[in-house]
Amino acid sequence: MNRLILLICLSFVIFAAKAEEPIVNPVMKGGVIKGIVMDNAMDIPVEYATVSVYTMADSSLIDGTITNEKGVFELTKLKPGKYFVEISFIGYNKAIVRNIPINQDRKLADLKIVSLRQSSEALNEVVVTSERVPVQYQIDKKVIPVSRQITAASGTAVDVLENVPSVSVDIEGNVSLRGNSNFTVLVDGKPSILDAADILQQMPASVIENIEIITNPSAKYDPEGTAGIINIITKKNTENGLNGVANLSVGSQDNRSGDILINYRKKKWNWNFGLDYSNRQYEGTSKTENRTMFNDVTSSVLSDGESKMKRSGYGIRTGFDFDVNDKNSISFGFRYGTRDMERGSVLDYQESNSSSPVITSYDSRDLWKKEMTFVNSNFTYVRKFTGKGHQWASQVSYSHRGSGDESSTNELFDSNGQVSGQIATEDGPGTRWEIRSDYTLPLGEDAKFEFGYQGQIRSSEADTEQEDYVVGSGYKPQPLYSHDVTYDRQVHGLYTTYASKIGKFGYQLGFRSEYTSREIDFKDELETFTIKRWDFFPTIHTQMDLGSDNQVMGSYTRRIQRPRGYYLEPFVTWTDAYNVRQGNPDLDPEYIDSYELGYMKRFGDQAISFETYYKVTHNKIERVRYPWEEQGNVMKSTNVNVGNDYSLGIEATFNLSFSTWLKNDLIGNFYHYKEEGDFTITNSANEDTYQDFSTESYNWSLRNNSTFILDPATRLQFTANYNSDTNWAQGKRKGFFTTSAAVKRDFMKRKLSATFQVRDIFGTAKHETLYEGDTFYNFSQFDHNSPTFNLKLSFKINNYKTKRERGSEGGVDVEEFEM
Repeated sequence: MNRLILLICLSFVIFAAKAEEPIVNPVMKGGVIKGIVMDNAMDIPVEYATVSVYTMADSSLIDGTITNEKGVFELTKLKPGKYFVEISFIGYNKAIVRNIPINQDRKLADLKIVSLRQSSEALNEVVVTSERVPVQYQIDKKVIPVSRQITAASGTAVDVLENVPSVSVDIEGNVSLRGNSNFTVLVDGKPSILDAADILQQMPASVIENIEIITNPSAKYDPEGTAGIINIITKKNTENGLNGVANLSVGSQDNRSGDILINYRKKKWNWNFGLDYSNRQYEGTSKTENRTMFNDVTSSVLSDGESKMKRSGYGIRTGFDFDVNDKNSISFGFRYGTRDMERGSVLDYQESNSSSPVITSYDSRDLWKKEMTFVNSNFTYVRKFTGKGHQWASQVSYSHRGSGDESSTNELFDSNGQVSGQIATEDGPGTRWEIRSDYTLPLGEDAKFEFGYQGQIRSSEADTEQEDYVVGSGYKPQPLYSHDVTYDRQVHGLYTTYASKIGKFGYQLGFRSEYTSREIDFKDELETFTIKRWDFFPTIHTQMDLGSDNQVMGSYTRRIQRPRGYYLEPFVTWTDAYNVRQGNPDLDPEYIDSYELGYMKRFGDQAISFETYYKVTHNKIERVRYPWEEQGNVMKSTNVNVGNDYSLGIEATFNLSFSTWLKNDLIGNFYHYKEEGDFTITNSANEDTYQDFSTESYNWSLRNNSTFILDPATRLQFTANYNSDTNWAQGKRKGFFTTSAAVKRDFMKRKLSATFQVRDIFGTAKHETLYEGDTFYNFSQFDHNSPTFNLKLSFKINNYKTKRERGSEGGVDVEEFEM
């Protein structure tokens, strides 16, 4: 009886469902609705937009799909009837195309271009205050719109990264990507002569449109950087005519900055010009405690005092784009800038050792300075062929770093005057050329083939000198610590990728091969170190659309981290009165195997995501410390290949809207870290001492960003960030907690905006590190003077919006299908 009732109910459900379908024409095999989804403002394809088809009669959902990397979608096997299509994507207004007929005479309905507008634009004189979702997920990267981070509005790229998934920033502004500071930074997809840290510190947040986090890059990208790539996308305006934006910022501790960007577009030409200036300071108190044990004598040094860090500089940039014709286009970009950095302190010292009860007191004056000029330029040529997306693009980039003086001065004073001092200087230019050529061949609607070449040619010089203070005689040159080094490195790579879809399963396979030639010449020692090597890098990326805005993504990549230049210098260099470093020319590069599996669910303008990752680093390069045998109270550091490390973690992001006036972004990261390795110290008597370098720890971080929309022109944002303790083989970094708040107000129909920020509200952002071993103990602490305040003004120059032709109903763009 139960089975009979169940069968009757099931038959009734099937019959009711069939009654709701469009009338079937048995002669027809199925109709097709297709089209291309484009970003209305940027005129670029919108990838992974959700496309759903409904019946016009009762709005029943019939089928759905997502757009590919070219914005193309296709819905097939549709029965005769009349439909409407709904298209949505995070951060955009929903678009609907109504009254689409499918019948025997019209089996194909081509919607052609369907434009999506970002939800922050003005619609029919009504301001839409919905926010862009802070993270947009693509098959091989995460894209973060900078406009949402108002607590970082007057800062740099580093300040923006404080609230970005997969990235952590300490109180001194040091950036790490999933716990690793070895990553590559690109600007608009192009490399720079500057170090990653310098690029992030000197790039104003106000000129950044998006930041792309690429933890598992495809074979098309340079595999350098163990943790991945941070790609900074700068602002560009595609509106016709003259427009731009100007920003001015002033704050406590003598912080100030300003920039202006002008864009002019007419017909086939687009030209831009920009200027920027910044002066940023960080003041606070420093404490250190150092103990070393050498030859049965324990030496102790304590310090306490004031410290200050300063970064200043200016830049000028310009460029143009020119569409020669429908098939050919060229572009050119140029940037010139300066970077001045200082780090100084005035400290009270107390020195003692176990062999004597006497405690020596003195003052220390330390000043590290670096002055540098740089030039970046690039030229790009794009040739388009028949067929959408079929093209060949070539680019030449040139970067030059001026000879820039770098100096480190350390002086000690007692009651009678100066007792010792050291001045170390280093200068030398650096040059980088990059040549790349990329060919893309679409293979139908859902597949494409790419191959290309990328070559890097880098050269630099380093002329180091040192002078020591001699009481009564002043500073005297020290030839033992003065050296002249040149670095030359070439990397030539070939890559290929193939991407396709099988139903709702998308995949991309890639392979890259690179040849490295490196030569380091130490002129004063008549010694040269050379490397010639082939490396191979496979990549796999997959993505599955589960429907209802559910996606699963998985990937595997192999990467490399080549040793930095100063890691390889085999001579001793003093960094201050109690620390020296020595390079290791025998270092091997690190090789990284990286695996990721992620899940994302979208619902409206909200999203949740989970990413689990596993990373293995071979030939792990670590900085190791131990007492220097030349002077027992001085610490020596060097870099060695200690072994392998392993990271297994999960990262979760919740982008939620609790109401129309409150939006909240919560980001959490938890991972287990394990390192297995060892190293050997060889003293002047050629005696080896074995040292274990293994460690294991659990680490986590949590960030919360709450945005309150008080009215259409005013919003308030509060950010809290906690990072747990992090253990190293020779020490740890203590956890820290920071809070920031900002309020933003728009005036003059959004042409003018003002943002007031407060950072480290409760003064909790302390930076504490500890290094210790059997024969040493090093502790340091820096307390930043806080809170800090900043006011930023931003003015849009002739930043009008073009007239919209389609209708808008409640934030939804609606249009009729054109027969």
